[in-house]
Amino acid sequence: RTGGWVTVYTDITQIKRQEAMLRSEGEKLSADLITRSEELTETIRRLAATNSALEEAKRDLIDAEARARVTAEMTPAHIAHVDRNKVYTYSNRKLFEVIGASPRDIIGLSTKEALGPDAHRQIGPMFDKALAGDANVSEFDLHEGTRRVRAAFTPDINPDGDIVGAYVLSMDITAEAQARAALQQTRKRELAAQLTSGLAHDFANLLT
Repeated sequence: RTGGWVTVYTDITQIKRQEAMLRSEGEKLSADLITRSEELTETIRRLAATNSALEEAKRDLIDAEARARVTAEMTPAHIAHVDRNKVYTYSNRKLFEVIGASPRDIIGLSTKEALGPDAHRQIGPMFDKALAGDANVSEFDLHEGTRRVRAAFTPDINPDGDIVGAYVLSMDITAEAQARAALQQTRKRELAAQLTSGLAHDFANLLT
């Protein structure tokens, strides 16, 4: 006999479940990838904005430093910084004009090397005070009294509260000192004249 058919049944429930699960996971993964991609794009955008802001801040800082250096160089005073070992780490080029007979470039030199024995003997203790935390201002004579200098010393304190150096601002006040001395002499002469005039008047009254 011929004819008929053969039917084979196979349970594919598990396969269909797996396919459905894979489709679901694939859709979820695609959604996650899209979300992550959007987040990454946003992060990149923010980083680009941050980098742009940092570059702008860097340019502003460079400009500010340049302006500060120009101001420091044009200031008619010596502005400098020394570290804990009293070695110059910054200086404008005014020390020679203020102290005289000193190197024009003192960065890397000790205060003794830069100032010379005469000035260092007078300024050294002031540096010591500043490095101990005591801001101070003093005036002193140099070159056998032919030059008068005023110097202000300020401790350099880091954010942790440690003293890491000192700032110094010094200027030649010879003309100012001479003007003060002349004014004092004028006042003395005026006082003497007033006193003499008063005595003469009193003596005249006494004779009368």
